Amino acid sequence: MTRGERFVAQLPEKTYFHDRNERRGYEVTRLVAARLIDHPELVQHGRAYMERHMKTDPSQRAYYRMWQHLLRHDIGKVVRDLLEDSDKGSLLRDTQPVFYVPSAEERQAISTRPKVSLIAPVAIGRDP
Repeated sequence: MTRGERFVAQLPEKTYFHDRNERRGYEVTRLVAARLIDHPELVQHGRAYMERHMKTDPSQRAYYRMWQHLLRHDIGKVVRDLLEDSDKGSLLRDTQPVFYVPSAEERQAISTRPKVSLIAPVAIGRDP
């Protein structure tokens, strides 16, 4: 396990997702977040993406400023905010620049990893 994977593993994990696409996106972001911890120079990839694709797009201008501000902080804060189970964390995940593109093998590993259900079955209509 890499230092980045250990860092990400110790953070509180989001447990409720609207659908499997949101879950998969979150899992991919966890992988990217671990890579950012292991290779902070990947932030430069994100900055370059922001300059090329976000800076001049009027519909992304606010996200560009938000990300510019966040990337002034240390990489640990960036990763914690990105994975936070909150409206802010969700917005960051939805608007994140491209820092790292996971390989097909990494994406496949995410798809085949067993999911643990955190919701206990409930018997409806029965008295305790």
